[in-house]
Amino acid sequence: MSVDRHGPDRFLADLAAAGVPGHREGPAIVYTVAPATGSLAGSQIDTAVSLSELQSWPTVVPHWLHFREAIAFPHTNTDTTDCLPGWLRHSRDAGQWDTSAPPARAWLAHVRGALSVATKQNQE
Repeated sequence: MSVDRHGPDRFLADLAAAGVPGHREGPAIVYTVAPATGSLAGSQIDTAVSLSELQSWPTVVPHWLHFREAIAFPHTNTDTTDCLPGWLRHSRDAGQWDTSAPPARAWLAHVRGALSVATKQNQE
């Protein structure tokens, strides 16, 4: 089985190669990460990225990170475009993209880094 050079299938393959399984769900690919630092360190946090933002992966990286509504950041722009019910997407620039590492490793480091300043709100 061959994997596309670009796009959502390549993103899923890259995640799997990095030891992080993901799956398509509605308009997004969902996977789980554990932040290394911050108030969420060691927690398993579901995150997602829009299929529409993965069309040129890994050449062009997504800008928006999707999290359940309980995940909050001190400074963020949010909306619900391409989000699953109960999720928000947060504007998080990946900055200078490190091409010396496998793309999924660089992406996962970006997501974990963003989560280092996040908190989890109580949902009642």
